[in-house]
Amino acid sequence: MENAGYIEPQRRETAERTEAKRRTETFRPDPDRLAEQKWTRRKLLAAIGAAGAAAVAYGAASSSAAAEKGGRDVADAVYGSCGNPNMPAGDFVKTTIAELRSNTAPCPDAIYFVVDPGREGHFYYDPADTASADNAGLVLVSTSGARFKRIVENDRYSVKWFGAKGDGVTDDMDVIQSAIDVVYALGGGTVFFPKGTYIVSPSMQTRRIVPKSNVHLLGEGPNSVIRVKDDAGDYWTIIGNFQTWPKVSNVSIRGLRFDQNPSGNTTCNIDHRRTDFYWTQFCISLFDYENIVVSDCTFDPICGWNTVVLNNAQSKNAVVRDCSFRFVHARGFDGYDNSAVYMNGKSHTVTNCRFYAAPGEKAIGAIETHAGQSVVSNNVTDGYVTGVHIQASETSGEHADMTIAGNTFTNAVHAIQFWPFKEHSLKNVTVSGNTISLANAQKQRDMMVGIGAFPGYLPTDHTGMFENITITGNTITCEEEFGKRANLLEGFCYGIGFVRETDVKNVVISNNIIKNAPIAAIHIGNTKKVGTMSDLRITGNVIVNAGHYPAANEAYKAAILLRSNVVRAKIAGNTISETYDTSRGLYSIRLNAADGTYTDVEVTDNLISSKQGGLWLDLHASIRTDEADKHLKFTDKYIDDPLLGSGTTYQAGTVVLVVGASFSPGTSPAGYRILTGGTFGTLTGVTATGTAGTYKVAVSDSSGLKVGQWIRIDAGAQIRRIVRIAGNELRVNAPLSAAVSSPSPVAYTAPTYETFGRIGRLPALADTSGLAVGQLEAELNKLKQALRDYGLLNA
Repeated sequence: MENAGYIEPQRRETAERTEAKRRTETFRPDPDRLAEQKWTRRKLLAAIGAAGAAAVAYGAASSSAAAEKGGRDVADAVYGSCGNPNMPAGDFVKTTIAELRSNTAPCPDAIYFVVDPGREGHFYYDPADTASADNAGLVLVSTSGARFKRIVENDRYSVKWFGAKGDGVTDDMDVIQSAIDVVYALGGGTVFFPKGTYIVSPSMQTRRIVPKSNVHLLGEGPNSVIRVKDDAGDYWTIIGNFQTWPKVSNVSIRGLRFDQNPSGNTTCNIDHRRTDFYWTQFCISLFDYENIVVSDCTFDPICGWNTVVLNNAQSKNAVVRDCSFRFVHARGFDGYDNSAVYMNGKSHTVTNCRFYAAPGEKAIGAIETHAGQSVVSNNVTDGYVTGVHIQASETSGEHADMTIAGNTFTNAVHAIQFWPFKEHSLKNVTVSGNTISLANAQKQRDMMVGIGAFPGYLPTDHTGMFENITITGNTITCEEEFGKRANLLEGFCYGIGFVRETDVKNVVISNNIIKNAPIAAIHIGNTKKVGTMSDLRITGNVIVNAGHYPAANEAYKAAILLRSNVVRAKIAGNTISETYDTSRGLYSIRLNAADGTYTDVEVTDNLISSKQGGLWLDLHASIRTDEADKHLKFTDKYIDDPLLGSGTTYQAGTVVLVVGASFSPGTSPAGYRILTGGTFGTLTGVTATGTAGTYKVAVSDSSGLKVGQWIRIDAGAQIRRIVRIAGNELRVNAPLSAAVSSPSPVAYTAPTYETFGRIGRLPALADTSGLAVGQLEAELNKLKQALRDYGLLNA
């Protein structure tokens, strides 16, 4: 066992640490000195180990009968009295810490086994040491000046060795700090927290547990609890340093439960409006760090501004994994800002963690990742407004390199939100495979985002753009909202989107499922038309029931909405549907001239369907779309045929080819070009009312109507196109120019058109040689009529 687990101190030491090492360099046994002790003692200790020796020691309590008879049982043979002439030299001595400190005649050849609960262990007397201080754990100094040194079998040091009680009553904070300082002076190791509740008393900026490099903290799981004492009041942090303190490196905190005791701390006041920052109630906070791991910890309950905060854009290598968090709102400002994990620095990971907050606890943020590179994966949050907050920093440079993958966010409102940082753009971000459920109706917040740019207020100097963003394979489900509320900002609610007044470049939004987005499912651009939205690819998404909310501004009610200056965009292969019996949505895809400009934009191969009609495809004339769908139609009847189906509608610019009908050679048209849109047929028994300036028309019967048809309201002779049908309410393409206060007849408005081409060949003209003038005139009239039939002659 000699010198087991010994760690050589680091070579680079400050003067203070060198002095501390000098004072404590004999905390662990000197191998040479142990070698000088009796071989029998070493052999016995190695043979039975510390646990075996402890068992023998405690077994001695039941051997009194044998001792009274003058016999010597196993315990007596092992744990004799050093001063007993009947006992051989070099025996083990069962003792207590109090007895060692009062020992005036220590035995250099004895091993002393301390039996104090929690502080058990082997000590030896070091006659060569006359200077080491009593630190309660590794060095005990007797009244005679003897130094008793604990034999440490590995680099794990229990806080109970130093006097921590873990009884849920005693304040153990100073003892924990002492243990950390002692282990740090040794060059590092692990401070171990056996099962128990360790009360701590952080206070303002003056009292906290200061971590040290190379000193790890280890518990036994949720039963190793660090708990803030009742009425601790305001405090900066439980464990941590300030921004100006030395770097902390190579530290792990594992297997502990942190209990911030919000119900018992009635004297705190968490309020971000305060001018000081000593109310934050962090659990673990470092502001200059390297190689930090927080794992297998339980934070329950937590209540502070942040729980784990590792915040320095220049720092690097931090991991938070396999931890659980439960937030409880503490005394202070109602709804104060809070985040469970705040990571700012190079190369950090948050993975396999669980975050929970009950309804009403006002948990704001689960995870924040700043700067990058970073990975946030396989986490689960429930009840937090924001699942992940993604932000660039002054160190992001040309790319942040962030991956948000495989997480599940439930009862969220801003599930995955993007921020730039001042002029620093957010670049190179992949968001994939996340499952998101938004509680927009339940939480009643004024904005909503599944994945995308934070829609709310940012300082005016936050001008950075969004570039190289991939959002793929995510599932976003929103709560249905059929009741209108006053606080909802309709332009800032979307499943996926970027609505900031800045550039958006190189964005892929593909293969996502977005269900029940109250306003827009996918929204890129802004109302002020600031910035350029370039190189966008929106493909393969499934969008269901978008725009069902009764919005005041219906321009936002779209499955896909692009605004501002849009350059090089492809919207293709998306499946857009509405399943309500009565239509509630409006636009399937809206790229309207009122919203911006569109250059090199393509909309193709999208499958759009709804039960009763609606989901208007509203596209700027410059947009390339499916030619056969937009410009070319087919009919098996001539347009001027009275048998043409009533309600058949054609839009302006459409070319209608006649197929399958009988024809007269040389006279039947090949097709028609529609000059103004309209609907053929007769509509009877339908009346309408409506308010001037609105887009809504109430009709007496909508059963014979379809989206896209053109109607004429007698009152004011108003011609309008139907773009949505919701029961007996129509949404039309332009506001009513005159009020229709009493029911007015509604009729279809037929299109205007012109024919082109004639089917078949003209019969050959007879040989006119030798004909009389009258005969020649008859043949000329036949030629003129043929020219008229082909549209070459109008007279």
